[in-house]
Amino acid sequence: MEKEVHKVRSRARRFKKLFEKISINALPWEIDGIHYFMVNYLKFNKLQGTAIFSPKKRDEHPASAREAHSPLFQFYRLMNEIHVVGNRRATIDPTYFEHPLSLSSEVENSVLQEGHAFLTTLFHKQIQLKHVYAHFFGELAKLRQDSKPLSQVHLDLAITTIAELELYNYEIMKETAKHIHVLKDWISAMKHEKLWEEMSQNQRVFFQQMVQNEQKMKEQLKSLSITHQANRDKLLKSTKKKYTNFLKEERVKDFASLRSPR
Repeated sequence: MEKEVHKVRSRARRFKKLFEKISINALPWEIDGIHYFMVNYLKFNKLQGTAIFSPKKRDEHPASAREAHSPLFQFYRLMNEIHVVGNRRATIDPTYFEHPLSLSSEVENSVLQEGHAFLTTLFHKQIQLKHVYAHFFGELAKLRQDSKPLSQVHLDLAITTIAELELYNYEIMKETAKHIHVLKDWISAMKHEKLWEEMSQNQRVFFQQMVQNEQKMKEQLKSLSITHQANRDKLLKSTKKKYTNFLKEERVKDFASLRSPR
């Protein structure tokens, strides 16, 4: 695949404008045995234009190249959204939960026990979110390692992944907002029981920021475009449906201004 990317880069240079840089999305879309790559032209890190190329012009079919634009555009925009939505929570150190939970489980205190139950629920959702995020990028790593192209399976995976991440993110914020008083009481009880200082400074800051960001979190909850319904399966289904046509208008505009094929 690296050789193909190198050939695509050589072809893409012909369409580069002054001060632009070329960025090639490494995983192509395959049509009739031909790999089609999406190339982005950037100027000062801002997208200026897009093109679709195969490694060899003589093997390329303009109609197929144009056909490849839709799944490539959607997949890579979804991948970026997955990174934006999931990265911050997926990179949270698990010890931020594990160590405080182990401390609060050692003391007979009803306030600590209530907080322990809430944080355990939150931690489980955090683990599930991290697994969904890691699974997606793990599948992409396998594709790169095996030099295989993207397919409808991976586009469907991207849609499912972003929907699940958004849902877990929503559930975590919703649970936190609903139980913020429990968290505040748990922090006070941890201090009372002399357990607060046994946590690392980063762990203490982590929980303090959760409390301090209460208002911001509630505002973010209101801004999330999630249909409120009790059935999680239906909620996931409706969220997936939303992302099936993700950035459709932007995709149509990008297609209309393709630098290649014309």
